[in-house]
Amino acid sequence: MKRLILFLAVVILASCIKIPENRYNSIMKVPYDFDWKTIESKPVSLNTVSTVINEMGDTVASSLPPGSYNLIVGKESKLTVVQESTPQSVQTKTIVKGNIKEVVYFPAKNRYATVMMEDLFPYRGDMDMNDIVFGLNLEFYLDNQARVRSFSIKIQPRAIGSSYREIGIGASLYSSSNISFVDKITHSSSPALSGFFPGVVVNAQGQYGVEPGNRFDVIPVTGDFRSYFSGASELFVNVREVDPFFPTQEFEVYVELKSNTIFSISLLSLLSPLQAGRVNLDIFGLFGHRGREVHFKGGVPTNYFYLPFFIAAGRGDFSTPDNWVWAVMSDQSIRHPQEFKRIYNAYPNFKVWAESGGAAGGGWYSPAIADSLYSKGSF
Repeated sequence: MKRLILFLAVVILASCIKIPENRYNSIMKVPYDFDWKTIESKPVSLNTVSTVINEMGDTVASSLPPGSYNLIVGKESKLTVVQESTPQSVQTKTIVKGNIKEVVYFPAKNRYATVMMEDLFPYRGDMDMNDIVFGLNLEFYLDNQARVRSFSIKIQPRAIGSSYREIGIGASLYSSSNISFVDKITHSSSPALSGFFPGVVVNAQGQYGVEPGNRFDVIPVTGDFRSYFSGASELFVNVREVDPFFPTQEFEVYVELKSNTIFSISLLSLLSPLQAGRVNLDIFGLFGHRGREVHFKGGVPTNYFYLPFFIAAGRGDFSTPDNWVWAVMSDQSIRHPQEFKRIYNAYPNFKVWAESGGAAGGGWYSPAIADSLYSKGSF
């Protein structure tokens, strides 16, 4: 309770601080309330067991039972429902990932969204959004009542433009009731958690639990992001054309939920602020030490976040007073900017999108300025 009171006090204080605009040298006039979201929940109604595909023919959901759903997709996505001829699978209380037919994907089956973060929080940074870059694929495994029983976080490491040696990734699963959802976590390789998550014990099977000491479930994803770049010893990896390209190792974190806290897939939100009646999955970066968490705008910090950072940032929602952010995502797999190439120069429609508050330039990753983007690799 004391920590909650302190957290609220810091947020209120941060919201009241008046910081001169020229401190931030505002280059873009972004609406104060713009949420920087590139995704949305889109409703679909099914009369029978169906697959849902997007406008590119990629599978967004498979074998969903009849009902009404809200599926997380890229904004402006167009969904098509395809009736399945095979009967719906019958599932018991205990499910095995390999036997599940009812799956919801983000952004789509075998596709990756692109997550890009800056490391200089609570200060704005150089706006190239390449200090940590990775592809993100999520799979949610359902029972035959369309309730989430487990999910998979797949990470495709791409680049590091940060001078921090210590870089980690975490995820949070939270609701307004602060109940615990997670039963156990399994990592596909070595999670290397000791740097950022020293209280988490990994057993011989690569399984572990949530980070202790939090008011909601915090899922350690990796404590050493650099370890997935084969042979790289430099600080900057895959962000400068003059440097050699370093191949990367993809990995997966599989999260199983407790049988008494499962929830409907339609109640799930992604990278969103806390909302009554919803369960949000958050992804955040860690730079230098456990207290420096970088969240998407509106993300809820963990108990280990260093609260005075909000005072330095000038706002308590992971955005600056002129509404710049430290984390952005495209629902498409796109190229990241080279070092010191600002993202709105690499993608001219990015500025249109941000300054319009998302009303225009929704596909901001096209057109692209090739000379400003990192061209190596096959991401």
